[in-house]
Amino acid sequence: MAKHEQCNCKTGCQNRRCSCLRNNEPCDENCGCINCRNPLNGVDVDNLSICAIQNIEAYKALSAEDLAVAYELPCGHESVPLAQLLTEYACEGCGGEVYFYSFCWNSVAQDSHTWHCEICNQCRDWREWHCENCNKCTYGVTLPCGYCGDESEMADWF
Repeated sequence: MAKHEQCNCKTGCQNRRCSCLRNNEPCDENCGCINCRNPLNGVDVDNLSICAIQNIEAYKALSAEDLAVAYELPCGHESVPLAQLLTEYACEGCGGEVYFYSFCWNSVAQDSHTWHCEICNQCRDWREWHCENCNKCTYGVTLPCGYCGDESEMADWF
């Protein structure tokens, strides 16, 4: 993955004010950060789902035993070790339907029915969308925002 930009943080790169962390990337030798503690440093983010990246502390806490535990896919076709579900996993029995482990829900999620909102840092049902007006996720792809009534994002869906 090509790096978006380099940061120049003076506060340790531990929160989303760091442009690298905000872009779900580790800091590198080209960054000008001081006392860097970006939790993504040393992690192969290219092989992780966005949910795993945004829940990096839970990911880092996984043991080899945890990674070996098999989870049954919602389709019921097969059981897959957690290690293979940390990125997109295609089920051959479903004709390539993609699944991933949702740290938000502590279960396997079907990619075509779920998405991870990078702003809210939560997995969401496919029928939800993020309203840029009030900065919240709301239900109903054909409905106005349930919080502020904004309809601007709805036009992008259809």
